[in-house]
Amino acid sequence: MPRFSSRFLSRFSDVPLASLGLATVALLAACTTPPPAPPQRMPASPSTTITPAPGVTYGGSGGLSRSQMEAAGNACEKAVTNAVKQRYPQPGSVMMMPDRERIYQQTSTQTGVNGEGTFEPDASDSAMAFRYTCLFNTRTSRVDDVQMRY
Repeated sequence: MPRFSSRFLSRFSDVPLASLGLATVALLAACTTPPPAPPQRMPASPSTTITPAPGVTYGGSGGLSRSQMEAAGNACEKAVTNAVKQRYPQPGSVMMMPDRERIYQQTSTQTGVNGEGTFEPDASDSAMAFRYTCLFNTRTSRVDDVQMRY
């Protein structure tokens, strides 16, 4: 059984087949979506500032290696998160700001970490900002002190 009635086909019998083909191509070309935009470069992720003590170089006889400084940053970040959770037992989320963190050598055995972060005290939408100072003992690989300012 034919899909179109003979009446329908008789209406278009006077139109040349080539014109119908061009009209179809033009219609399809007008319906296409524009090409996707080229990918955009993402900004570089923020980095932690690691500052050696004055006159000390990384890996020198009196200085700390970069890996030790990063270990101090990681340990202090964990200690700060735990301090927030002790004061606010059910925080919604705790977020450190890596671009606001500064790691420096305090003494030959202590590394200091200063930074900022935010957290949701009760799983609500309101966030609280805080600042912290942390002292990491490079001999014991433990955090000696954490001070928080809310």
